[in-house]
Amino acid sequence: MAVEFEIQVNQVIWVTRAESGTRNLSLCPGGQDNWYVSSVQDRDNKNFCISIPTQGPNPLILHEGDAAKVLLISEASRFEFKTLVMGRRYDNIPLYVLALPTEYKRIQLRDFVRIPIVLEMYYAELPEDGQAPVFIPCSCLDLSGGGVRLLFKKGYKTGTGLLLKFTLPFGNHVEEVEAMGKVVRSSLIKSVNLYHVGVEFVKISRRQQDLVVRFILTKLYGQNRLR
Repeated sequence: MAVEFEIQVNQVIWVTRAESGTRNLSLCPGGQDNWYVSSVQDRDNKNFCISIPTQGPNPLILHEGDAAKVLLISEASRFEFKTLVMGRRYDNIPLYVLALPTEYKRIQLRDFVRIPIVLEMYYAELPEDGQAPVFIPCSCLDLSGGGVRLLFKKGYKTGTGLLLKFTLPFGNHVEEVEAMGKVVRSSLIKSVNLYHVGVEFVKISRRQQDLVVRFILTKLYGQNRLR
């Protein structure tokens, strides 16, 4: 089975124990697996080495011959595979040596994973020819790789085009995202006299859409080491 992704040095991955002899892999984002965070330190054509996975202050202790399950993000997809611990190595830090996968499962995350989150964003109505857009601050209520739900002071008709720009924090740096969207729903919340407006991304670069998905997964798996 050809592998669609490449395991790269410094790539962040998530690791948990797996039952020996089973190939069942959970595909539910944010599912019940007890994931530990690690990163790839080295690889060759048979194995790859990872730092000791941790969950807060707690390390994941694995021994040679143990089965482990690995989750990684590549592009806007999540890949899961089962592997074996081939041993340990020390290269300035202790490492686990894992076998490269031959089978895996993939789930497309771009459109399916949505998280509730409050972020400051800016939106603008599409300007007339020759005019510059006028951006107005607003609050994001939830976010997915396919769109966003915003809190506006006014409502918009379905299909209205809007420009969006916002930043996403990644550890010690932020990434700027700019997109064009269209309104897919708009409803007045009478208690606060504000509108919940759903906006679908219709023009966004692949890289920026992947950044959105990576940011969402960072939040889903509760770690802050994603690079």
